[in-house]
Amino acid sequence: MRILISILLLGLVSVALLQEYRPQQRLADKIVFDFNENFSTFSAPTLRAMTFGYSRAASALLWLRFLQQTPPRKVEKNQVSWIYRDLDAITELDPDFYPAYEFGGIFLSVITEDKRGAEQILLKGTRVFPERWRIRAYLAYHYQWELLEPQKAAEQYLAGAKLPGAPYLLAVLASSYMHKSGAREQSIQFLEDMLRETKDPFMRARFEEKLKKLRKGGIDADGKGDPGTGAGKSL
Repeated sequence: MRILISILLLGLVSVALLQEYRPQQRLADKIVFDFNENFSTFSAPTLRAMTFGYSRAASALLWLRFLQQTPPRKVEKNQVSWIYRDLDAITELDPDFYPAYEFGGIFLSVITEDKRGAEQILLKGTRVFPERWRIRAYLAYHYQWELLEPQKAAEQYLAGAKLPGAPYLLAVLASSYMHKSGAREQSIQFLEDMLRETKDPFMRARFEEKLKKLRKGGIDADGKGDPGTGAGKSL
């Protein structure tokens, strides 16, 4: 009974601590706060020690804190946010918790603009869930638009396009980036492989159309795709 009471008290204290470190409203700038101020962050080993083995409960509390907060200010260059640190701890404590990679990663990329943190969470997601094309797509988006690294974007689009259930758009973006980098023959080979593996008649027709244009040198080489395909738009 004493052990149970101690665990419950510890849980209540943990919730209180997590809620205490909320963004403090400052009258001068109306709720604007600095990312790495006013929040307490914990590493996964520390949380394991604090919770006496109930690490998933700790990760759940961190996920609730993530869901409750929408920061109004972006992360400055070469910094990482407290949100990244929370997501990193969550994925260490509970590596199979998929939403932390997909939703947490794209949140860091688009909402907080935590460039370094988003890359690390999404990369971790590709290692833990190598069969999920959506994480690859989000990581490619992050490289393309946030980090401005088209070669890395192309690699992720290419890897994602080969995964089960991946949409046609990923293959188009992958071939466009490969063509842009000068790998025209490789791009043709990639689309030919996709054509052989695809059974859907609509997708086969679209791949054949792209192959014809690519062989004629007509596929859009700036990564934006042909008009009407939707390629190059935000995922």
